[in-house]
Amino acid sequence: MTNSTDNSNMNDESNGQDNGPSVVPQYEDDDNIIPFIPEEIENTMNDGDQELLARYIDPEFLDALPDKTSKDADQALEQDRYNLEDPAEQPELLDDFNEQPMETQMLAPRDYQYELFQKAVEENVLAVLDTGSGKTLIAVMLIKYMAAKEREERLKRRNTKLTFFLVDRVPLVPQQYNVIKSNCDANVERMYGEMGIDNWSERRWKQIFEENDVCVMTAQIFLDTLRHGFIHMSQVNLIIFDECHHCTKRHPYNLIMQEHYQRCDREDRPKIFGMTASPIHKTSIGVEQAIFTLERNLDSRVYTTISGSITEAVRRAVEVTLSYHSHEGYEQTKLSKQIKNLIGHVDRFKRLFLATDNVLDQLGPWCCDRLWKHLLNEQVNRIHDDTQDLPLDQLNEEDRLIVQAYRLAQNAAPDDPDTKDLSIVSSKASKLMLVLRTYLKKKDFCGIIFVERRHTAVAIDLLIKACRAFDNFFKSDILIGHGSDDDGDIQMRFNKQNKIIHRFRDGGLNLLVSTNVAEEGLDIQPCNVVIRFDFFTTLIGYIQSRGRARKEDSRYVMLLEESASGNFVKLNEFRKLEKEMKDFCANHPERSVYNAYNDITDSLDDDDDDEEDFIGRFYMPPNTTATITLHYAVSLIHLYVNSLPSDAFCVLQPVFDIYPAGEGFTCTLRLPSNAAIREVTSEVARTKNKAKRLAAFDAAVQLHKLGALDDHLRPKNMKRQILGEMAPLLDENGQIVGSKRRRHVYEKRTPRFWERVHEDEEERIEEQMRAEDDRDLMFAHTSTWRDDNQTDMFQPRSQLSHVAQRMKILNNQEDVQPAPTKHTLPYQINNITNGSTNETHNGTAVVPNGESSSSQLNGTQNLLDNPITAPNGTTSLLDQPALVPSGFTSSLPATTTLAPTAETKEGEVSTTEKTPDTTDMIVEEVEDLGDGPFDLHMTTLLVEVKDNTFPVRHMALISWKELPKIPDFELYKKGVSFRIGFRPSPATFQIDRPTLDKLAEFTLSICSAITNKEFECPLVDFPYFFAPLKTFNTLDFTYPTASDVPMETIDWDEIARTMTKEQPNVDLDNLETNVADKILIDYADNSRRYLIREICQDLHPNSPVPTDLKIRETEYENFAAYYLDNFKIEVTHMDQPMVRVQRIQKVMNFLMPIAAAVPQEKKRTATYVVPEFCKVFWASASVYQSAMCLPSIMTRLDSYLLVKEAGLRYDLPITDDLMLEAYTTPSASMAMNYERLETLGDSLLKFIATIRLYINFPFSDEGELHCLRIRVICNRALYRAAKRLKIYRYVTSHAFNRRYWRPHHFTAPTDNPETLEELRQHMLSDKTLADIVEASLGASYLSSGLEGGLHTAIQMQIPFDEIKQWSDLQPAYIQSRTKVPARAEVKALRLVSVPKVQEICSYEFKTRLLIVEALTHASLPNSTAPCYQRLEFLGDAILDFLVIRYLFNTYPDADPGLITDLKDSCVNNHVLGIICVRNQLHTQIIHYSGRLVKAIDEFNNELRGMEERGEAVGEYWTELSIPKVLSDVVESMLGAVFVDAGFDLAPVERLFEKWMIPLYENHVRPDTLRIHPLRKFTTDLQRMGCESFMLRNHTTLSTAADSQKCVIFLHDKPLATGAADNVKAARRNAATKASLRLEEDPTLLSKICNCTITTRRNKKLEGDDEDDVE
Repeated sequence: MTNSTDNSNMNDESNGQDNGPSVVPQYEDDDNIIPFIPEEIENTMNDGDQELLARYIDPEFLDALPDKTSKDADQALEQDRYNLEDPAEQPELLDDFNEQPMETQMLAPRDYQYELFQKAVEENVLAVLDTGSGKTLIAVMLIKYMAAKEREERLKRRNTKLTFFLVDRVPLVPQQYNVIKSNCDANVERMYGEMGIDNWSERRWKQIFEENDVCVMTAQIFLDTLRHGFIHMSQVNLIIFDECHHCTKRHPYNLIMQEHYQRCDREDRPKIFGMTASPIHKTSIGVEQAIFTLERNLDSRVYTTISGSITEAVRRAVEVTLSYHSHEGYEQTKLSKQIKNLIGHVDRFKRLFLATDNVLDQLGPWCCDRLWKHLLNEQVNRIHDDTQDLPLDQLNEEDRLIVQAYRLAQNAAPDDPDTKDLSIVSSKASKLMLVLRTYLKKKDFCGIIFVERRHTAVAIDLLIKACRAFDNFFKSDILIGHGSDDDGDIQMRFNKQNKIIHRFRDGGLNLLVSTNVAEEGLDIQPCNVVIRFDFFTTLIGYIQSRGRARKEDSRYVMLLEESASGNFVKLNEFRKLEKEMKDFCANHPERSVYNAYNDITDSLDDDDDDEEDFIGRFYMPPNTTATITLHYAVSLIHLYVNSLPSDAFCVLQPVFDIYPAGEGFTCTLRLPSNAAIREVTSEVARTKNKAKRLAAFDAAVQLHKLGALDDHLRPKNMKRQILGEMAPLLDENGQIVGSKRRRHVYEKRTPRFWERVHEDEEERIEEQMRAEDDRDLMFAHTSTWRDDNQTDMFQPRSQLSHVAQRMKILNNQEDVQPAPTKHTLPYQINNITNGSTNETHNGTAVVPNGESSSSQLNGTQNLLDNPITAPNGTTSLLDQPALVPSGFTSSLPATTTLAPTAETKEGEVSTTEKTPDTTDMIVEEVEDLGDGPFDLHMTTLLVEVKDNTFPVRHMALISWKELPKIPDFELYKKGVSFRIGFRPSPATFQIDRPTLDKLAEFTLSICSAITNKEFECPLVDFPYFFAPLKTFNTLDFTYPTASDVPMETIDWDEIARTMTKEQPNVDLDNLETNVADKILIDYADNSRRYLIREICQDLHPNSPVPTDLKIRETEYENFAAYYLDNFKIEVTHMDQPMVRVQRIQKVMNFLMPIAAAVPQEKKRTATYVVPEFCKVFWASASVYQSAMCLPSIMTRLDSYLLVKEAGLRYDLPITDDLMLEAYTTPSASMAMNYERLETLGDSLLKFIATIRLYINFPFSDEGELHCLRIRVICNRALYRAAKRLKIYRYVTSHAFNRRYWRPHHFTAPTDNPETLEELRQHMLSDKTLADIVEASLGASYLSSGLEGGLHTAIQMQIPFDEIKQWSDLQPAYIQSRTKVPARAEVKALRLVSVPKVQEICSYEFKTRLLIVEALTHASLPNSTAPCYQRLEFLGDAILDFLVIRYLFNTYPDADPGLITDLKDSCVNNHVLGIICVRNQLHTQIIHYSGRLVKAIDEFNNELRGMEERGEAVGEYWTELSIPKVLSDVVESMLGAVFVDAGFDLAPVERLFEKWMIPLYENHVRPDTLRIHPLRKFTTDLQRMGCESFMLRNHTTLSTAADSQKCVIFLHDKPLATGAADNVKAARRNAATKASLRLEEDPTLLSKICNCTITTRRNKKLEGDDEDDVE
């Protein structure tokens, strides 16, 4: 099995842009397709009353615009269904840094700074300078120098190099970013982990590196970027390490240098500049060793300065030590004991007790109780946010306990404690309060208290704020690290940190209680008091915290425990170490950097093997510089495992089992059951750590080779890929490829049945074949579904049908050269007709292969630059293989007369240009048919007559060929249906030329009469003829005289009257017989035509006007008076009877099932006429009545012939009626359209495409399969297949319009370009073409079952590889399984009760291991069976199809919108969870999750309660919390039964009937339906014809009630917004308000929407039809 088909499909998707200029329409590709750009309409819907708008739109979004994260409703609902989180919708974490530090313009460099800068230019430098001495200024100077140098070097080389400024902590990123940006003109970018960098594409990285000079980022991001190969060390010109003393052990700084810098060729290595206040990170090693190790790690030399200028720049604080008494420990407070009794047993609250116990020990009982109050208050606030303020009795047990605990703590630890009372405050805390009291009067106080723990900081801040003596002086707050969102922990996000630093800098705060986050790097206001509450543990901590006290006369106060004399000793050691370090650094440059210490190995771990092995073993993918090392391997495995599909009940983790082996250890790495590999064992290693890393290394290499890791060593992010597949692809006009809104003008084909082929043209077939698509596009396979005799409908006299001709030439291996043709123009052309030739607006004819050419003559094209001859209105044989009647001969005149074309304007290319010597000429001679005889075929048209008021004659359709079998169909008159039938005569009949001329004249005359147009057409181009018969239609709808000779059934007298067109005056003496079956023409009143209802013998011209009727004569004394007054004529025979008449309407649209509005008769329309003023129309009333139906009948016949043609062309096993339904668009306003079939076909396509992917991609997980399926079944792919197949030729999309109808090739002098365009072109959206493909699948299933559906899918170019029929599925599956290791071991059967499962499914499995796979959850560790996700993917598609089929059959009159709504209610996770529990399937799930057990129990209890209370009515489950696992196993079991049954659907159908249908019948019906507000809104909008709506989610990290928001855009302006505590609810709220706005302002859409131009045009034309009175 290969996936070559999918790859090619994918390439088509990614590379194919449907291009078309936005100004001058051009034809796409090789088709005559014109892009349609709708005219712009200014959207002013939000310009009105702002107070009213506030009801629908949050004011903050009034000016919002859709962006790249916006999506259409289908995308949003699909994401909801498959739980796809769009990375683009993740909270915008850059918002955390919106409040940036003030721009800092640095002062001019001091001499020591310039000195170090010059050193840095010459070599790699580690600058050791005190905090506040301006190390960053040196870095900025170096950046500017390197940027200038880089600009010069870019003139000499192509590749660019960047500078990277690396920091150790995230808060330093924005700080250093702003410093560089404020003092340097380079382009600077900032990056840190929470920006979602893991999801960035290679293209995004490339864009960043191309557009910037400097990147400020955390070291871990830079290391990951190098490891993933998005940048290589050779592309870097400078790396600046902030706080470079961290470059030891496994710190990212050190790994950057060892893994990547050292591997880079020396000449390509970047410059290094490090900055630190102390190069000594640990006190366990000596000064020299620490410095030399750091120098070796960073390949740099340490420099410092002892010049006087640095002393002036950096003021050193006076150090003060204060001692405090130790205490023996406090007993637990009464409050702590009460809270412990209440919540101590709950695991999630353990952190609360650890924090308060530590504060009790460090700060005393008061601080402990006060911290309890604070922490519990935070917990209660979180509960209120999460539950939206539910009352206490509705909270779960744990949350209720927290609320009760908070109530206990509310009155604990009262304000203003006595800080000297050591029974409530520790000696250490009391001493701190004493220090603070000494500074109460200090002017411009600014201080920091450094503590070790976050909770200590909070407790001290609470104590300070509780002391009333401090109220008007100390303005304190805490500054701590990020923390976690675990219960009891304390968080501080970046934005909060920055706000506090801002306030401290601006004077809003004057005292910070901080952890070590304030020691290092942050640009914090210089202080005059720094207090070390907790003793420091490193030299760097001592130096950096002291460096915060840089104001004049500042103090650095250290609290030391009296009994812990070691603290005083350590303090002295640190002071001594600092002096040694500075002395050594000052003298060090005079010594050699390469000494004994260079051989010291800074090992990464005490029990690690030698460093060379860790660095030396690496793996690089062949196409990138990404690198797997032993250092990185374990992290990479965790990264991969975290990317695997999982749910809330499954925490996937790799398992490392280490075993002794000989003199060392081996490690076996076990990955989850849904991983690409399951188990890897390492080689023997000396240490456990190395064995673990070796196993991870081997596994990572295998994962890359299997494709589970890409060439950048990133796991395949299938959700991201799926979202990428779902994301819109824009063409150059900004329109979405495959969407409803994107339209093009396409060729509208004439049925080939009506066309003829001249014998001389057959020699051109081979040449013209090359102008069409290849054989595979025209015929995917040799016809297996269509009978051979069906091709006769396209059979020319030569007995070589267009199909046979094509196949013969394709199979002909000999090179046949086309015969030369003469420069002859064989027939007269007065007007361009409605053949297959098209014309653009600029007058250039467009031929069916899409090439625009000026070398053609009104429909004749030379495809291969050879002159050709063709009949009028045709193009190529392939496009119009018309058939000639018997007796037709080639009778081309030898000469032609040419005349200049009057229409050609100066500067234009003539559309009649054929060759240089015939430019601007037209032809005046006509081809002649000869004298005959002619073999013709007659078909009687039957019309079901339901109203016998007026007789309706049988009409005959006479054609050159036998009409194929056409099913009876219905037409509609004023909403009432009547049947139409075609009954062919059994044999041909012959007529001579004069008789043929009579038929042609009658056809021209009757068509002209009913349309009020004067048609003309050369006899040679007549597609068919009409003839009146002597018999009449009746209600019986029977064939009149099957055995009669056709010539004898035709009413030749009627035809003779047509030839003369005599219209005599009414014979008043024989009125009854003279007007029988006649039409009267009232020449007194504009010659209007009337049908005769009755002759009123009791009513005369001088009779009073009847008072019971409101007619035109109502205001007159009698009828004669009306004629005299209005027409100025006098009645001469007052005794003549009046004739009651009915106005003949213009041709009606009998195809529209809905009764059109009744035309309003104008005041002058007659009800009675005076016979004296009337003439008798030349056509009989019964003939005319029948002829009135002909346009609708022939329009439907054309549609049938087209779809028969399409069915033959594509070999589709579909009945004619269903074929017509599938190829008729809603815009055609017919009784049927493709929408219901498209709904069925969509589910069938998903079903069969899923089977193929499940079989052919055995290694792909659910996410990969879903992504592959989207590529195959998305509208974009289907549209492109439809366009390649040229399906648009056979589509009926135009509503019937009397203004445009005429038999093919008929022309009228009144024709204009709009008329011609309507005849030969139609506008279709991309989605319409995609829908027709799906409708074809639905139609084929109804016609020929699953086998036919599969065949049609193949014919529609949907990839199925070697699968050609349903019976191929099982062999293909068996073959694919040979590539895959056993999916499960037999011992896995012990985990499940096979008899119980088989009883639940009413099915006996042949392969019982499929049961295990279908029920195994991913949480099961070390599983020998794969998890159910692949079977779930298959079962999901099966269920979709079965549900749609069930709804399709159960609700035959339901529209597609209702079916879709019902389907959503039938397949959602909630209803499937109910089905799972009802059938006890949940008892068999194989898992390892206590949370899942608890969740199922809670759901069961809630469900049982609802049933007991009688609440289980309708869709009662919609608000229940149901674990998704339950719905998953229902789908996976459907998939398992299907696979086990050899892909036979029958057992699954029985299971569906058992599990699903009873629930659906009772609970999911149209009357119980709960429609998703977004689905309702989009359905309503689509029904109104609008397609330009999008939505965008605005997410935040908050859990507040209105924290997540959604905006719905209508034509690029906000229509409504919604807010909630989760995105899905916000979306529902927005959709509800959007629907409300449209309901309350019904005119809104019509003012702004430009989606329905075509619809409005059709409505206008239909309105013209209603104007039936002249």
